[in-house]
Amino acid sequence: MKGPVEIMKDNIANGVDDKKQPDKITRFPGKTWPQVCAIFTASIAFMAAGTLFTWPSPAIPKLLLPPYNITIDQASYLTVIPPLAMIVGTPLFCILLDKIGRKKNLIIMGCIHIVAWLLIAFANNIYIFYLSRVVTGFGDACGFATLPAYIAESATPVVRGLYGNMMMIIMFFGQFLVNCIGYYCPIRTTALIMISIPVLFLIIFHFMPETPYYYIMKNDEENARISLQKLRRIKDVEMELKQITADVQRQMSESSNYADLWKIKSNRMALFVANISRIIQQFGGISALVVYTQFIFEQAGGDLSSGASAMIFTGMLATANIFANVISDKLGRKRSMVVSCFFCGIALLSETIFFYLQDNTDLDVSRAGWFPVVGLAVYVLSFVCGLGVVPTLLLGELFSTGIRSKAAMVTNIVFAVTLSGLNKLFQYLLTSFGLWIPFLFFTICLFIGSIASFFIIPDTKGKTLEEIQQMLKGNRK
Repeated sequence: MKGPVEIMKDNIANGVDDKKQPDKITRFPGKTWPQVCAIFTASIAFMAAGTLFTWPSPAIPKLLLPPYNITIDQASYLTVIPPLAMIVGTPLFCILLDKIGRKKNLIIMGCIHIVAWLLIAFANNIYIFYLSRVVTGFGDACGFATLPAYIAESATPVVRGLYGNMMMIIMFFGQFLVNCIGYYCPIRTTALIMISIPVLFLIIFHFMPETPYYYIMKNDEENARISLQKLRRIKDVEMELKQITADVQRQMSESSNYADLWKIKSNRMALFVANISRIIQQFGGISALVVYTQFIFEQAGGDLSSGASAMIFTGMLATANIFANVISDKLGRKRSMVVSCFFCGIALLSETIFFYLQDNTDLDVSRAGWFPVVGLAVYVLSFVCGLGVVPTLLLGELFSTGIRSKAAMVTNIVFAVTLSGLNKLFQYLLTSFGLWIPFLFFTICLFIGSIASFFIIPDTKGKTLEEIQQMLKGNRK
């Protein structure tokens, strides 16, 4: 198979001027809807991940009561265990990402989710619930290593920019769904209903293609061509196939050992940006707020029940994310993160003040019990416009084909450590000092994140994966 240099020589020999050839995948013909369909179908796996991630929110209030009688400290580990299991599972699934492909990895993820829900459905003690959370963590390891790569490698830059956040939209919808069903149904009934989501995913995703990038990695040009034809719904994909082949071969020709993540400038920059953006996202408090939603609103009081408030919160996350990509695509990656962090910080600052007044003064705030819902609504609208979109997009965009699986392992582990530590920290600060302290902590982190984003986050809007690599190397066209 010819590399980029040989292709260039052939073009010159045949009288073809490379400068007149399309240099962006966005210029190649093809239909948008097959790519969107592939992204949407693959993202159903993240709906199942969202239901499992948020399951503690409606479940913890039930687990504290008979017949379970679990303590809040025991229940807190339900949010800590999945990230720890994610650390253990990440190396395996990052290896499988290149060994068996993106599609098969996602199918494994669906099977893992089925096992996790079965364990929840038939658990009769805390240790079975813990085991289900271990299995959930393995599913998260598989998903975060695989789905960003599948989306980035299946879609053109325009489609990726507008629909690349589909996985987060559907994940938040899953969180909304489990809050609704989990609030009204017993734990076992909820689990048996939720198991239908990964089953549906396995049935539908079976018909989706593997990515052309993976086939090129495996020197399987014919299947890469077929994959492109399915994703673009046109027969003549030779020009795009040539460009992808040249890009992948150039990227694969680079050294791709773990040490090269730090030795090579573009890899080092990509790893730094990807991890910092995800750390900023998590230190913004989203994961802790999602898994403790109902508990937070129980503490806040007010006329709305904790279950209804949690439904509103996660429902807004799901709905607002539908429009998030359009906004972030207009603003660009950097500006989206800066603006999002700043306004999320303002929203949580208002929550901090409310809970401080409630816990530490004699001021009667009972008539303002609606205020935490409004504050978190502002937080949600601000979050989805940048923090909810950009870190996920960057994970799929920043790394070259040859190093992507190794980079995914590092970013997954950093994400898991951050997530596990923050969830436990939130529970400790909550029980030791009251709600206003963790809200204050997240507020400070968000304002710092807004400043950091301005100096760190690059704009990758409208760029092909190869163009992003050249940008990270410092090559400007």
